[in-house]
Order: sequence, then C-alpha cells, then structure tokens
Amino acid sequence: MIYFLAHIFAHFVKFAYLCIIIFYILRNKMEKYISVVKKSFATLNKFEICLLVSILCLTVIGFVLKGEVTVNTIIAAIAAILGVFCVVFGAKGSMANWIFGTIEAFLHIYICFCTHIYGDMIQRLAYNLPMQFIGWNKWKKRLRDDNSQTIHTRYMTWAQRFYTLIATAAGTALLGVFLIYFGPWFIDMLHTIVPDMEFATLKQNYDMPMQLWLDSFTTVLSIITMYVSVKAFVEQWYMWLIINVAYISMWMMSDSEFSFMTVAKYSVYFVNSIYGIYAWHKLSKN
Repeated sequence: MIYFLAHIFAHFVKFAYLCIIIFYILRNKMEKYISVVKKSFATLNKFEICLLVSILCLTVIGFVLKGEVTVNTIIAAIAAILGVFCVVFGAKGSMANWIFGTIEAFLHIYICFCTHIYGDMIQRLAYNLPMQFIGWNKWKKRLRDDNSQTIHTRYMTWAQRFYTLIATAAGTALLGVFLIYFGPWFIDMLHTIVPDMEFATLKQNYDMPMQLWLDSFTTVLSIITMYVSVKAFVEQWYMWLIINVAYISMWMMSDSEFSFMTVAKYSVYFVNSIYGIYAWHKLSKN
C-alpha cells in the first residue's frame, strides 16, 4: 500500500512539475505576444483607428437590426472584430497581424461549418490556420531594426504573377468540381456518425449555385494569397482586394444569422486592402 501511494505521489510530482514548466513557457510566450500587440497599437494612425472603430460600429448596428443576441451572432461579431484587427495590422506589415489572425481563424472555421461554406472551411482548417504560425516565423526574419514590429516588403516578378494566375484558374476549376460532390457526402457522413442529431443549419447544397464557384474561387485564391503574404510580396493586397469582393458577393447570397457581420467584415477588409496596397508599396521603398 505504501509503495502504491509512493508511486502515485511520484507521478503526481512529475505531473505538477510538467504543469509548472508549461505554465512558465506559456507565460513567457503570452508576455511576448502582449508586448508585440502593445507596440503595434502604439503605432496606429488615424485612418487605421477609423477602420477599427468602423467594425465596432457595424457590430452594434448588426445587433440592433437583428433585434436579438444569440451565441452565433456574438461569435460572428467577435470574428469580424478580430479579423479587422488582423488585416489592419497586416496592412502595416505588423507582427500583431498573425496573433489576431490565429484567433479569428478558429472562429471562422466554426462559422463556415454552420453555414455549409465547405471550401472556405477546409481551406481555413487545413491551410490558413497552420499558415498563421508559419507566417509569424517567416516575418520574424524580415523584421526591421527600428523596433516598430514591421517588416521589409518586396514585389513579385512577372513570371511569378503569371504562374499565380494559372494556378488560380486551374485550382478553381478542380475545387469547384470537388465541392459539387462534397456537400452531400459530408452531410451523409455526419448522419452516419450521429444519426439522431439534427443539423438544422447544415445543407447538402449551397443557397445559390453561384455560391459554389465563388467558394471555390475564394478558397483557391486565399490559399495562394496567404502564401504570397507569408513571403511578404506587395501583390498580396491586390489579390485580397479581389478576394474581398468575391467574399462579399458570396455571403450576401447566404441566408444565415452570420451573413450581416461577415459581409460587414469583408467590406472593411476591402477598404483595408486599398490601404494595404499603399502602405506596403511605401514599406518596399524604405
């Protein structure tokens, strides 16, 4: 009995020691991330502050128009706010971009799951989310020496632009065909796993046929643009501009409680993309 208790105590000590180590690692990491965010906020200009305030105002308007507050509308609002913070800091070339982007990615995956926007869901889960961590590490190597938490940017070659165009066209066509069959298969699989559960918000098909191809296009171009962003090319902002127009169109076709805040988010993204073109061109010259 004493041996057994001693054995249990030894494992408990090991577990407690491991927890302490993890706690200190996370605390140091959090302190570093908080420091980056603080430095980034300190460099915001008036236009950037206006973009952040605009999404907060749109959030309030969304709740007023809906006349109700649900868990899903709150999640949509938080995702919209964090997403705008992400792209505003991205336009600055700031490391804080990846911190807000990671949290927003988790929330957007849930939103896409509930609204059967499957292409965007897969892209966010399998690619966008991991790329947040890769982007953080890549941008650290391009940091400026002025303690501004911003990076050096550059332009693509004409050959790289051509290959990007071909990859987008081919990828959109292939993914579009895949999504035609994915929706029905996905719902059937869910019902096989949990046959008694009702998926009230899920459908086998898109609300409108055009949504499928917009989902395919935005998914493929977002994957490519995320890679271009990680590589710190200025052209990413022209690509985000196109993506945001397509996303706004796609979500306006969606009949869900997430639609208003998601359209509002991408509308602010659109304005920020124009600003990103200007800001990154300036960063590339400095």
